[in-house]
Amino acid sequence: MWFPAETLYVWGGNYGPKTINGDWWRLLSNIFLHGGLLHLVFNSIVLANIGVYLEPFLGSIRMLIVYLITGVSASMTSVLLNDPIVSVGASGAIFGLYGFFLALLTTPLFRPQIRSTFLRNTLGFVGINIAFGFVVPAVDNAAHLGGLLSGGLLGYLSYPLLRRRKV
Repeated sequence: MWFPAETLYVWGGNYGPKTINGDWWRLLSNIFLHGGLLHLVFNSIVLANIGVYLEPFLGSIRMLIVYLITGVSASMTSVLLNDPIVSVGASGAIFGLYGFFLALLTTPLFRPQIRSTFLRNTLGFVGINIAFGFVVPAVDNAAHLGGLLSGGLLGYLSYPLLRRRKV
């Protein structure tokens, strides 16, 4: 079951011409909308996959803050780089969490043996998903890249606050 773009637009999908002309709330609302059940299930699985590592480390509130900031950043990137499309889904925010995790993996926060394994696996997963986005036309790779980059930046900015924890 997939929802038509018109319905997703009415529900709060990110649509550049409306978003930049005053409907700024669409930058946030679209993160909680999905094109259909399969879209929601896949994003939920991937969110659980990264959440199982980040949530115990950051805590629920900090992880939610990272999720929301990177989700809005992903939405802004989508508006700036895409032709007018209706964009929905949590994947930009989820890529933000992966970017945050990747940034931390490049710091001494993690022991070398843990760091190299996680870094290799996470980079592989992110790389495959970015490549998939270039092949499948309905994937908003601009949002994915915007989330990934903003998450990486946020991860590096957060490192001084987190460095007391050693994993």
